[in-house]
Order: sequence, then structure tokens, then C-alpha cells
Amino acid sequence: MSKIASGAFYEVPSSFVPMADRPSASTPLPTLSRARRSTADSSPVLSYPWTRKAVPSSNGVAAADTLLEQRLTSATQSGHGMVEVPEGSTLTPALAVYRHLLNQPPLQTWLNDQGLETATLTLHHDFIEGFITREGVRSAVRFTYTDASGWLEASASLRPLLHLLDPGDKGLTFMGEDDGWVPLAVVEQAKTRHGFHVGDVDSAWRVIGQIEQRRYLADTLEAALGDWPDATPMQWSEHPCEVSPALTLGEASQAARERLQRLVVQPDMTALLEREGFDWPGKPFRITEGRLERLSPVGGWVDLTRYVEQHPALEAERQALVGLSEPLGGAVYSTPRYDVRQLVEYLGLGSMATAGETRNVIQWLRTYLPPAPPLGDYNGLMRREWAPGTLTPEDRLALNDLAQARLGGSSARGFSALVHSTPQALHTDPQAHLTALLESPEALAFGEQLARALNWFGASGAGYELPKTVCQQLVVAAIKLHAGIDATDKPGHVAGYSVYQPANMGRTFNAVRRDIEQHLIAHKGVDPKLAVLAAHLGLAQAAPEFLVKDVPGTVHIGTPAWMELRLGCAMADQHAPGTSRAMNEEQVTHLTTLGPTSDAQAELMQLSALKIMADWGVLNGVVRLRSDGEYSRTDIQIASEAFFKQREEASLAFTDASAELPTRRTLAIKELLRVFPDTTPAGLEAMTVHIAEASERRNMASGEPRTRPIIEAYMTGDLTPGKWALSSDLRGTYRSGSTPYQQGQAPQASPEARAQLDQRIRRLPALDGLLKSAVDRHRHALQNAYATRLKLMLAELPLADRQALELGTVELFTLRGETGTTQARETASSRLAQRGRQGTVMRLEHNNQVTYYELFANGNVVRRTDLPQDLILGGLIKHERFPTPHGHVHLPVNRGTPVPFDADAYTLGTAPRSDVASEAIIIEQLGTPFAASALPASYTLQNYVPNTYGSRKTARIVEAIAQGNFYESPDALLQRATEQVPLERRREARTRAHNFLLGFVPFVGAYQEFKAGNIGSGLANLAVDTVGVAIGAAGPARGLIRSAKALAFKPLKGIARRLTAAVSPMVSTSARVKPAATFSDRAFDFLKHSGLFANAALNPLDGYPQMIRAATKGVFNVHKLILHGAKSSSKVAPHLLTAEEKLRSYLIIAAGQVDRQEPGAQSPVGSRTGVYRGAEVQSVRYGGHWYALDPLNGRPVGTPLSGFVADATP
Repeated sequence: MSKIASGAFYEVPSSFVPMADRPSASTPLPTLSRARRSTADSSPVLSYPWTRKAVPSSNGVAAADTLLEQRLTSATQSGHGMVEVPEGSTLTPALAVYRHLLNQPPLQTWLNDQGLETATLTLHHDFIEGFITREGVRSAVRFTYTDASGWLEASASLRPLLHLLDPGDKGLTFMGEDDGWVPLAVVEQAKTRHGFHVGDVDSAWRVIGQIEQRRYLADTLEAALGDWPDATPMQWSEHPCEVSPALTLGEASQAARERLQRLVVQPDMTALLEREGFDWPGKPFRITEGRLERLSPVGGWVDLTRYVEQHPALEAERQALVGLSEPLGGAVYSTPRYDVRQLVEYLGLGSMATAGETRNVIQWLRTYLPPAPPLGDYNGLMRREWAPGTLTPEDRLALNDLAQARLGGSSARGFSALVHSTPQALHTDPQAHLTALLESPEALAFGEQLARALNWFGASGAGYELPKTVCQQLVVAAIKLHAGIDATDKPGHVAGYSVYQPANMGRTFNAVRRDIEQHLIAHKGVDPKLAVLAAHLGLAQAAPEFLVKDVPGTVHIGTPAWMELRLGCAMADQHAPGTSRAMNEEQVTHLTTLGPTSDAQAELMQLSALKIMADWGVLNGVVRLRSDGEYSRTDIQIASEAFFKQREEASLAFTDASAELPTRRTLAIKELLRVFPDTTPAGLEAMTVHIAEASERRNMASGEPRTRPIIEAYMTGDLTPGKWALSSDLRGTYRSGSTPYQQGQAPQASPEARAQLDQRIRRLPALDGLLKSAVDRHRHALQNAYATRLKLMLAELPLADRQALELGTVELFTLRGETGTTQARETASSRLAQRGRQGTVMRLEHNNQVTYYELFANGNVVRRTDLPQDLILGGLIKHERFPTPHGHVHLPVNRGTPVPFDADAYTLGTAPRSDVASEAIIIEQLGTPFAASALPASYTLQNYVPNTYGSRKTARIVEAIAQGNFYESPDALLQRATEQVPLERRREARTRAHNFLLGFVPFVGAYQEFKAGNIGSGLANLAVDTVGVAIGAAGPARGLIRSAKALAFKPLKGIARRLTAAVSPMVSTSARVKPAATFSDRAFDFLKHSGLFANAALNPLDGYPQMIRAATKGVFNVHKLILHGAKSSSKVAPHLLTAEEKLRSYLIIAAGQVDRQEPGAQSPVGSRTGVYRGAEVQSVRYGGHWYALDPLNGRPVGTPLSGFVADATP
């Protein structure tokens, strides 16, 4: 039996065994299957504890609601904060589901793990708070969706009820199984003019059922999959599974099931079954993946398709059933049955043919999102194209005037919520300050004022209540318009500021934010404090990755980590704009490590990635900036090729940097294992050798050991033939002589055993030469990695300096100390011994402008504009007095001078300090200068963006540094390999290696893993930060990017036990193959996966060219683009639209939300169809004005439709 996380038990039937490895009847099953039962009888031993739909009582609801209203009134008057809800009231069904979910094992386990006191809990939409007691201290705590506590996953099924029962987010308390007490504010929200109402309980229950179904499937698949290699074929259609009663699959399958039942009892069919020997009474039939099958009495499904195909009438019916089964997950049974493959496909995750694809599906099933914030991406009212409930151009003009009257000019009032906030506080958490402002009574009153001025429906009262979110959206729109942020802004622009301009390559998010704020202040006249929030509002749509929580400072614009963050935001916002700003960087990036479940889904992500790839190409100088945003297929493919080349080189450098330094001991063990092939590493560690000859033992010094570990004997060079015997080969016992002059007898090895050992020893090479060769190869690999790291560093320099690097003269310099000898006695080696290898000075000269850079091996880059145009090279030659046997003489000595550099940063690798000068330092030129070059034709300095990373000149510069000033000399590296250096120096080397490794992490893929077996002992356990994330062999490298401090060698203690599947997912001990490409691979690869361009070229009239053009510009709306293409094609657009709808629906459930995007609400009496701004809309007349109806709920919304033309016929 296999126990899953929910606490229910399931049998693992034989169908879990992959088809390629299915044993014969006489072969015992592998341990993967604990017990075997007939497939026909393989139902769950204990049903999954599905959440059942609470059916409201048909009698007594009115009486219960009356009693509830009395209790509500009493609580309000007496000041009580809780109300007891009577059984049978309108609230009872929703509360019953809520209580059931609270008391389920997964949530109870999470609460117990946190130590939370349930009586103190308050549950909100995006966090839970309560009290815990630890070490005798009771304290209040709060857990959110982004704090890695697991609350996002634990609360997934609760979220629909939290939003249903507490739409205003006042806070729900914990309820026991028989508890009926509810916070007063929650009951007040359910009170209406006509009684009580709690929304659509049925829809919320169906969302809960889907979440439970995903958890059940993930647990079942994970328990069965084990360590099967990724390439192993899997036949999941042979495994039956349970279906949540909340899923509509059972209801939807009924018609097809009845038709299949009619087919199998037709006379022609029964005759066929009898004739072919398949007339097994009571055995069910099924249609699966186009095949007609029947369950055999011995287990397993038999394919009847080829028999049915010979009968036209039966075949026609089979084909019809195949069509009916497609929306049912590609299967339908003659009895109420379902299988794993069918259910996975029904949930929109495609079919799983291998173990690797199954693991990808498990990741999808365990993916959860937080709910989208109520105000989304702060752009709900300001769309490029008008839609019901949005502002028209005339509305925006009027709103802008109202905004300027309050926020602009010398009499600006602004908002009192910002008066006592400092700019530093606003910068620390702009989201919190923006939320506080929009929740303030002042802002809400301003929103109501704006609504009245615009004649927004419901603003005048008269029985209609203006939603709070409308007031807040109007305030948001006013702030944005005041700051010049409009819907007409180009994608990636905020009030005319280009976020992804080439000058921002390599910059941090915070630095670009400050630039945007200064732009709003200088060019738009925005108040400095308000500019912080206005920039935040503008970035929510222009660059949503800027609003993601906990983005590490090492994620710079233009890095692959930034690209994956942007792609992850596009995925998260697919179903609801603004979702990504409720997530942290790790959660967003995780989405890109998922694999597409269909080709259409992969194409959708490529459409999202087109603009990202174009921006990367422009930032890195790979493609030229197009003012119209039009980038050709060639531009995108050139950028894609350069991107993957850079990422592959960074990945190779990362692997080399994480490799262990070969040491004398590791090489000795490797060679000894080669000549002792039947010995394990542990056995070799325990193996000892003994001096074979008694005479030699007798003549050895008393302190010399007669028995030694074989590894140590080999390392010291003492393991020579004819001298040793394996201790395990010694036979006999020790007997002393009868007299002091008589030799005793000691255990001896047989001549054969000694000869065999000598033969093995002769096959062992000398370690010294072997070690030197291995260290040289390791150093060469590290030099190549260092060159790659330097290229990545130079590619992030400011644009003007990147231009100077490519077009100007470049010189390199090193710093060293004095040798302490006369000039005549100085040697190249003595000078190199004094060189500071941890840093190099680079001088750029272009257009008579000189700039210096200090490039450090630890990744620090310091721009220097305070240095003289020319440095003093070679120090000073002084003639100093020296004593000799014949008197004193004056000899030339090379002395250093004071220099404005921090010598410790160059010699010790410490962080460079500003305003520090060092004494007695000699500056020397490294290599020869790199000559200037001319500006390429058709370019000016204003539009020239060099491809710094891919430049040949850059390659020569970094090669000169890596070869001429590598951060560790050959002698020092060899000495460290012999393990004869002090502990402190070994720790310094580890710290340097850790920091060196960190520099590559933003440039490798999110899927990048430490290569198992190729990770050094100093890197095997990296304590990343105070949160306690640990990375080990075969773990994801991207976790290092979240390091809050420089890595240092330290024991992990209890960190390792906190590793979860999210950190090191399902590492198998079996042979594994590379899984299918992740989104971060597939979406950006426009060379291997160029289907979008191929379709556009072969079918120019099917809508693909328009979609690609719009997506490249960043004007990408799946619904609009695909529907536009659908007007000219009946093939491609529905294909992509179906994939988009499946993905959107899947993510909505992952966020625990009810899909509100389904139109079909009934229009109110008196509504008319007409045309407004060229679009057909439903509207209703109210107060002398026409108002558009919201297509989702059929209610009037927005501002009056000036110029609306109603159809002549109602």
C-alpha cells in the first residue's frame, strides 16, 4: 500500500509498471508495486476525502435567517465582535465547507508544524496571523504567500471560501467542527436589503474540487513513479483513478457513455465479440486515444479497433465516439470509470507518455499562484481600445483636468497620506504606501468626486452603490494621467521613458526606478513623493517584473535571469493581470522551469517571448534598435543565437567553476581504485599495508609506523614494490622467541599475495607528475571561466564606456609591492610574487576622454573618474646605500609610490574601499595596448550599441587578464592541491570560489543544476542565506541568486533536512536523460523551434504574421490577436485560442479563484444593442444617458456612451 499526503491509502496496481519493463506472469513484480490485484478490481481501498457539496436545507432557511438577523442586531448594539450563525441559515452551506477544509489533515499538519494556536487565528485573503509559543515565549506571527512558509500551498483549497465569505477581507477566524461563531464584520458583509447572501457557493465548491483533484493526482503519480528514468515509457491509461464529485467530467461523460453502451450491445457487435472470443460477461468497454478496448478477465485492456474497422456501421459509430471523447480527456467508459491519463488531459495538461513527461505534469499539478490583487495591474480603466467599463479619450481628458487641479500647480493639495512619509520610506516599500493611500478616506472621497464628475454609473446614488475598487481605479488613473502615463504609451515605456533602452543594460531595478522618478519630476512636474508611487503604477504595466517581490540585486536588466523573470510574469499574468506583483522572484521564475504540455502552449509562450528577445538583442548590441518596434525574423533569430551562445558559455564556466580542485589525495584514491577494481571508496579508506620483511621492521626507527593506510603510503611515495603486504593478507599469529637472542615469529603474507600486490603497485603512476598535469588542466578551465566572467562584467558597463571599450584605446595595468632587493637582483618570478592578482586596472580612452575601471576577481567593478589621465608606471628608481666588504655603495632600487588604490583589494580580495590610498605600490602595464577602431558605417555615437560580450576585442582583453593576471598563481594552486597550506588560506580560497561561482548564476538557466559528481567538497553544501536554503549535488543553481551575503564555508547543521522538492526535485538514483525543454528554453529558442515564423511564411493570410508583428512590438493580447486571426482562418486561430483558454483556466484554479471571464449573463429589461466607437455593445438607458452593460455580469458600468447609436429594432 502507498500512503499519500492526504492521509488516504491507495493500492499501486500493476499498471504502474512501465510497458517496456512489464514483467511476465512468472516474474515477481518490482518493489514499486506493494501488492497486486486484478486490474478489474483495482479500486482505491479507501476513498479520497473529497469536499462534499453542502446542500442547503429546504425548510427553515427563512426562520434561521431571521434569527441570524436578530443576533446580528444584538451583537452590533452590544459591541460584541462575534455572531453565532444558526444552523440552516443562508450562510450554513458555505460555512460547512469552510469548517471541513479547516479540519482536513493537510492544513492541520501545516498549522501544527508552525505551532499556531488555532483559537487565535485570523485568516485574510493573502496572509494568516495568530500566536505561537516557542521556548516559553508567546508571540504574534504572520505567514504570507511569499515567505516560503508553505501557506500558499496549504491554503490553496481555502482561498475560494475566504473570498466568498469575506469579500471585504475583514478577517475570518478558525472554526472547529461544531463551531458556528463568525466575526461580526463577516456577517455584516453577507447582509443585504432582502436578507443574506454569500455569493456563488457552487462555483467555489467546484474550484475546491479541482484543487483537491490536482493534489490527489500529484500524490498518486508521485507515489507510483518512484525513480524510473525519464525516458521510460509509461502507460497511465491502464490505471483507474477517482474523480472529485465537483468535476463536471462525470456529467459531461453521460451522453457519450450511453452511446458507447448502445454500441456494445448492437447485434453486429455482440456477434463480433462472440466470434473473436471477447464475449466476457460484465467486463467494461472504453474508447481511449481513438481505440476501442475491453477489459479482459485476467487484467489489462484488449484493443478491438482492428476488428471493428472491418464493419462500416460499427466503425462509423466508433469514430463518432472518438469525437465525443476528445473534450472528455480522450476517453469514455461504458461504466462510470476514469483513468489517470484521461483525467490529466481533461485538466488541460496533455498526455504523459514517459516518466519525464509525468514529472513535468506533477510539477504543474503542484503549482499554485496567489490570487490576483483587486486592482490588477492598475490599468483597468485605461486600455488602448475602449471596452465597457473603461475610459474614453474624452473621459481621460476630463480626468486629467481634474487631476491637475488637485495634484499640479502651485496650489496642489496632493494626499495627506504622503505628508509624513519620507522618500526613503517610500522607496523601501512603495506597494505598501500605495495601498495605504488608496485605502485612505481621503483617496476614496476623491475617487467618488471623480466618478460624479464623469457621470460614472452609480456615482449619483439613487439606490446604486459605487464599488470601492472603482473609486480606487479612478484615483489611480488620475495619478497616472497627471504623471503623463497614458494607455497610448509605447510598450516598455513610462511617460515617455524607455525602460529597456540600451543605456539601462546591466543596471539594477532600483537604479532604473530612480531614473523614472527623476524623469517624472523633471519632465512632468510630479511631486517627488508622488513620483515614487506614480513610477510604481507605470511599471505595473510597462515592466511588471519591477513589482515582483524579493528580486535579488544581482538580477540586472539584460541578464538571462531578468529574461526569465519577465517570461514568468507573462505566464503569471496570463489569466489575471497583476498576479505577478503578488508573487516573489522564486515563485515567478519557477513557472519558467515548467515544460510546455503541448506545442500550441509552447507557441503561446514564444509569442510572449518575442518582445523579450528583441529587447535583449537591443540591450546587448546584437540587433539594432528599431524606432517603430518592427523586428524581422532574422533579427529575432540572431538575438536568439547570441543569447543561447552566451548562456551555454556561462553554463560551461559555471560547471568548471564548481569543479573540485584535484588534490594529491583524490588522485591517489582514483588511481588506487583503478588497480583495486573490486574495492569501494570506503573499503579503500580502511585498507592498510604492513612492512613485509621482519628484518626491515626490526631496523626501522622506533617512531616509524610499521602499518600505514595504503592511501597515505601512496601519497608519500613510500608505496614501492617488494616492501609491503596488505594487512588483510597476513596469516598466522605472533609468537615471541624463547630467549632474548632468538627471533620471534610474526604473521606473514604468502609470496603469491605479495606478488599480486607488487603487480598492482607497479601499475600506479607517480603522483607528482599526475598531480601537476591535473592541476594545470584545472587551472586552464578556471582561466576560461574567468574570461567568461570578465566578459559578462564588461557587457554590463554603462553604454558610453562600452562604446569606449569597443572604439577607443584600452590599456591594462597591474599593481604589485616592492621586492625588497636591488634592481639587478630582481627577477620575473620575484616581481610576480608581489603582484596583486585579485584585481586589474583598465584604462579607456575615447574622444579625448579617459575613464578607468578596477576589475576584481570577486565580481566588483569600480568606475574611477578621479584618477590622472596617465598613471606613473614602473615605480621610481632610487639609488640607495648598501654595505659591502669594501665599504658602502649606492645601488639602484625599484621603489613604489603612493597610489589612490586599495592594495588590500588587489592582494587579499577584500571589498574595495573608496578614498583609500596605498603606499609603496608599483603599477605595471599588462601586455600591449589594444588599439582604437573606427565607428561602423551607418552608425552614430547616439545609436551605436556595441555587442560587448560577443566582441573580438573584448575577447582579447579578457584573455589578456585571465592569462596574465589570473587570481591564483600556478605555484599557489599546486601547493593548495598538495593540501599543505594553512587552514585560513584554504578558507580564503573557498570563499573566493563561492563568490566567483555566484557571478555566473544570473546568466545560467533557471533549470541549471550542479553536475552530480563534479562538485567540490568546498561547494558541496552552500549555506545560501539566513532562510536556510541549501544547494547540493544535482540541486538547482538558481537558488544561489537569492543569497543575501557573500558565501562562506560553514557547516549546514540542520539546513539540509529542510530541503524540499522545490529545491531539489525528485533526484533519481537511476539513469536519467535530460527532460523536455522548459519554457525558459523553448520560448527563447527561435532557431530549433521556429514554427511561428514557418507558419507565417507558409500561410501569410492566416493571422500568424499579424500576431508575430504585434507580439514583437509588445502589443500582445492573446484574445484580440487570435480572434483577429480567426476572421481569416478557421484552422490556426482556434488551435491557439484553445491552448490559451486551457492555460488561463488552469492558472485561475491554481490561484484558487472562480473564473469570472465567462460571458452569458442575462441583459436587464430595456437593454438595447447598438454601436459605440465602431464596436457592438449592449447598453441600457438610465438618467437620460446610455450606459454599456458589463458582458460578464450584465450590469451597467462606466461613463455615459456619448454618441451611442441603438439598433432600430429592440
